[in-house]
Amino acid sequence: MNVSLTPELERFVKKELEGGDYQTASEVIRAGLRLLKEKRDALPRVPSTLDELEGELLESIERIEVGEGVNGEEAFKRIRARLSKLSRG
Repeated sequence: MNVSLTPELERFVKKELEGGDYQTASEVIRAGLRLLKEKRDALPRVPSTLDELEGELLESIERIEVGEGVNGEEAFKRIRARLSKLSRG
């Protein structure tokens, strides 16, 4: 695989190599891709189709009906905390 970098990213890779933590540009790129993957994996999964969304909503309704839900205030508190964390990350 051949990858083209902007001049800014190329300078960054060279600086990382000069720091001595990496032996090759490929190691720097792999480390960056691992971090990107970790960040993406940490994000909540979003349904990709309407059917999938509907299924998840129905499952949520069933959990609420058996008492596994949280109150609205608590739910919004969790959502705000998640959004705050994502905006800082």
